[in-house]
Amino acid sequence: MPSQPAFAHRLPRPTVQPGGRVSQPRLGLDAGRLDAALNGGLVLAGCHEIYGPAATAFALMLVLAAPRAGPILWISDGREEDGRLYGTGISELGGDPARLWLVAAGGVLPMLRAASEAQACTALAAVVLESHGEARAIDLTVTRRLQLAAAAHGVFTLMLRGGAPRPSAALTRWQAQAAPTRRLAADAPGPPRLAITLARQRGGPADINQQLEWNRDRRRFVAAGQSAGQPIPIHAVPIGAVFARRRHPPPHPGAGAAAAAHTAAAAA
Repeated sequence: MPSQPAFAHRLPRPTVQPGGRVSQPRLGLDAGRLDAALNGGLVLAGCHEIYGPAATAFALMLVLAAPRAGPILWISDGREEDGRLYGTGISELGGDPARLWLVAAGGVLPMLRAASEAQACTALAAVVLESHGEARAIDLTVTRRLQLAAAAHGVFTLMLRGGAPRPSAALTRWQAQAAPTRRLAADAPGPPRLAITLARQRGGPADINQQLEWNRDRRRFVAAGQSAGQPIPIHAVPIGAVFARRRHPPPHPGAGAAAAAHTAAAAA
């Protein structure tokens, strides 16, 4: 039997705390009120859903910030082709485009079948499902299966959804949109910012708004209000730069990949 890749064990295991409580590995977001509401951060062995015009940017930053090494499988239903993830933009966010494996499934049901297989692969760092429109096939039963598989195999799972929010068994629901950046010297735009809302959380507080700024060197978020006094990073990239229109091919093979993605607005 072939052994697992070396990076397959790098996600911390759940630990049992005094009193029998199980501590799940989590991804911290703002070291503040969001993390406090999430009991320490976003559960990595879980399924989370994201809505809004900057859903793709938020999801990309989350999977880049996650501690687990290995490939990131990004599965789109392939029903819209207004843009695609762009390798150079991903590099400017501090990510490695080679980690991103993009799949255009050609429909919601093939996307769900691919995700079901992918979640059983513990060598993956994360699985992202990107659906367009209502995608009514992604109902309460489907999201429950996705959540159970994410918890069983420890694979960080994100769902990018369109339309109005629908009943879901995901652990959290988020709304994401671009926010104005802070200005640097010579009035240059600063690092990208997102205005996010924790709209729903299973068994926890919700309706929490926060602006997050992306630190590409550390591949992590900081609360926007905490970033003004920090050293200004050399690299600053608008959120929209991680996308490229299909009529503009990438400058070299491997700089981009032909998966559909939402077009996110650049930070003002």
